[in-house]
Parts: sequence; C-alpha cells; structure tokens
Amino acid sequence: LVLLAGLALAWAFCPRPDLYGKISWSRAYHDRDGVLLRLTLAADERYRLFTPLASIAPAMVEATLIYEDRHFHVHPGVNPVALVRAFISTYLTGGRRIGGSTISMQLARIRFDINSRTLPGKLEQILRALQLERHYRKEQILEAYLNRVPYGRNIEGAGTASRVYFDKSAAALTLPEALSLAVIPQNPGVRNPTRDTGRAQLATAQAALFRNWLQRHPGDRQRQSQIDLALEFRAPEALPFDAPHLVTRLDRAPAYTRAGTVQTTVRRALQRLLEEHIAQYVQRRQPSGIDNAVALLVNYRSMEVEAYVGSANFLDPVIHGQVDGVQARRSPGSVLKPFIYALALDQGIIHPMTLLKDAPRRFGAYTPENYDRGFLGPVFARDALALSRNVPAVHLMSQLETPSFHAFLS
Repeated sequence: LVLLAGLALAWAFCPRPDLYGKISWSRAYHDRDGVLLRLTLAADERYRLFTPLASIAPAMVEATLIYEDRHFHVHPGVNPVALVRAFISTYLTGGRRIGGSTISMQLARIRFDINSRTLPGKLEQILRALQLERHYRKEQILEAYLNRVPYGRNIEGAGTASRVYFDKSAAALTLPEALSLAVIPQNPGVRNPTRDTGRAQLATAQAALFRNWLQRHPGDRQRQSQIDLALEFRAPEALPFDAPHLVTRLDRAPAYTRAGTVQTTVRRALQRLLEEHIAQYVQRRQPSGIDNAVALLVNYRSMEVEAYVGSANFLDPVIHGQVDGVQARRSPGSVLKPFIYALALDQGIIHPMTLLKDAPRRFGAYTPENYDRGFLGPVFARDALALSRNVPAVHLMSQLETPSFHAFLS
C-alpha cells in the first residue's frame, strides 16, 4: 500500500517538462510565389523545420505508426510486451539486439539526450516516457516525435526531410515517398538516401513496410509499380541558396520560435536575372577597376522589394562578398545636389542659364574638389548640375537664405 501510494503521489506531482527543450529551429524562406529561396540551419548546424502534425500527410503519419509503434494510441507510453521481448532477445537468448522502444520512449531519448543502450539509461528512458505521457496528449507527443526524429545526414523532422529530399511540403508527400521516409529513422546512418548503398538498404525496408501497409490497405496493391520505382532524393548540398543577403538580414532574429516559414516579396526569377546583370556589368567594368556592385529592385507601384543583391558574389572573399552593400552606409554625395539647385531656383538666386564658376575656391576650412580633379571654369547652372560639379553646388548652398539647406533637410 505504501508503495502504491508513493507511485500515485509521484504520478500526480511529477513536473511537466518542456516537450522540445531549448533547441533552435531552421527557417524556410520562400519567394512571393512559394518557391524555396533558402532553408537555414539551426544553431547546432542541423536542418530542423517545425511542421505541425496537421500539415503532415496522413500516409506519412500512419506509415510511421505501422513501422515504429503500432500500439501507440493504446499504451501508456511503454509497451511491456515489447520490452520483455527485447530483454529476452538482447540479454537472455543472445539474439538480435532489440530496443523495444515506443514512440514516446524514442522522443524521451532524443529530448533528454539519454543513452538507452545501458540498463540505467533504459530505465530513465521509460520513466521519462511516462512523464511525457502524463502531461501531453498523444497527438502532441507524435507531433514532437515527427519534428525531432533524424532522417539521415543532419536532417531532423518529417517536414524538413520532405522539403530537403523532395522539394515539397510534408502535406504533399505521395505514398512511396511517405513509406521511404518512415523507415529512415530506425537506422538513419545506414539508410542514407543520398548514397547508393543507403538507397539500396532503404528500398528493402520500404518494400517490407509496404507489405505491412497492405494488411491495412489491401486496395493499394495496385500501386506496387509505384513503390518499385526508384525515388529521386535531393542532397542537402543541392538546396537553393537564393537572395543570400536578404535571407541573412531577415534571419538575424534568434530562431527559438517554431514558426519556421517566411514568405518574402522577392521574385526568384527577377532575383536571378538581376544577379546575372550585375555579374555582366562587373565583368565589363573590370578594366576600370570595378569588381563589386549592389542593386535593389523595387516595384514602384507597391514599393515591394522584388530582388535584393548585396554584392556581386556572396561567396567571394576577395570582394568581401558577404558584406551587405544594400545596408552599408555611404555618403549621399550628389544625390543632394538637385535639392540645392531647387532651393536656389525657388529663392531667385539662379535660373537654368545662370553662369556659375567652377574653379578652385575655399569655403572656410573646406576646399571642394571634383571627381575628375579638374575644373571647367564658367558653366551654366543646368550643366553644373548635370555634370555634378562640386564647387558650384557648395557656392549655391552658401548663398541660400530661408530656408537654409540644413533647415530644409531637417
């Protein structure tokens, strides 16, 4: 009775753990049409994109339950029969090593970083699984499992695997794709879909899972030919890397929230076109000493940024390509001159044909020069502005009355 009372108290007052812990997440950045621009890495260099359970294809969820834990919805977090069978096979008969872990136990191992290959570790895994089941619904545990379980390489989560391997959302997975992903977590190192040996192992496990699938869905037997077709898997190295300066700028906020999808106003086709134009421009102007360029393409009707290029080559260390030239501070220079001339016109100091002097002159401690280090002498006001001469502009600025140029800018 004392033992039962103690267990009851432990069950009633066991603390509620955070289901995910302090992990960071990836973000998927899309263009305005939903095309993936870039999938960023989490802080631990893993691709880990949060995907709600409702956004994962039902076939993927069911295939995972069939393969990993058929009794998930009825056991309390631990399957005693499976544990006894695993203990007998592993420690008594000398057979194949079996874990006997439920999905709840696997989540507990991942969440609390438990070494479940030892008896103390296995006991902790069991207690942690019961703790999770005490405080969370089955759907929440399954969702967390499908977001944390490894799918080969540095990929975690079904939604992430779907986006990396098949370039689609988890909701759009076909049955062959779902079956192939469902068997990876059991042995992600061996069943690596980006290697030839891994694909062979994966196909064998997928075929076995499909046979079990047919026990529940005999009508899918006609889809055998689809299962037999070899799937194309995209490696993480082949993920798109578009608009890198913009994505880096947007990704500065810590990724500890699970909202992982960001849609931008960029159009990928225009982004790539602008990058090509900049590359061609820099190549043409290299004899003049130009090796870098920056451009921002804005839709003047909506004022939305449709292409964002912060340097001629993001990956070129010679030009410090990762420095975002769009945000780099620079002198406004000649951009201000039209305002000086407009104020001078408004105040009756000049008209377009007024002759101004472009010659060496000192204004207090300031001696302005022109970009060509030369002077034109007498020049019409309209030409002085069009040719962006500095001395006439500074002279006009000194002649302005009310408002002064500084007051106008303020």
